[in-house]
Amino acid sequence: MRHSFLSLIIFALALPIAAQDGLEINKVFKGEIVSEKAMKESLVKGDNLAPYKLRVLHTAKFTVGDSRRDEVEALFEEDMKGRLSEDDENIELEYRDGHLYYAIVQLTDSKKGLHRYICYQCRQTMGGNGITLVYMEGKASLADLRKTFKKK
Repeated sequence: MRHSFLSLIIFALALPIAAQDGLEINKVFKGEIVSEKAMKESLVKGDNLAPYKLRVLHTAKFTVGDSRRDEVEALFEEDMKGRLSEDDENIELEYRDGHLYYAIVQLTDSKKGLHRYICYQCRQTMGGNGITLVYMEGKASLADLRKTFKKK
C-alpha cells in the first residue's frame, strides 16, 4: 500500500515536467536558472481547471537582475522559434524598451488534441525585474484564454 501511494505521488509530480519536456523554459521551472527558493511556484491540474478548458497550469514568479532577465527572455524566445503557427491569432507579443514585456504563445506541437501555451510577463520592480512565466495545456483556444486571463 505504502509503495503504491509513493509511486502515485512520484507520477503526479512527474506530469508537469513531462508536459513541459522539450521546452527551454523548463530549465526555469526546474530551478536551473533561478533557485527554487527564490521562486513562487504553483501547479494546478485536474478538475479545478475544467471551467477554463485546461488540464495543466504551471506558474513561476521571481525577481531577477538584468542579466538573468536576459537569460530567461532568451530561453522563452528560443521556445518560440519554429513553433509559431502561420496564423497571427496564435500569438500576442509586446516589447518595451527593447525587451520582451508580455507574450502568450500557442505552440504548434499540440498533443492528443490539446493545445500548449507558454506565457511571459516582465515588469520593472524596486528589486529588479519581476517575471511571471506560465505553461498551460488543455483544450482552451487562445480566444478562450484571452477571455479568462485579461491582460492588465
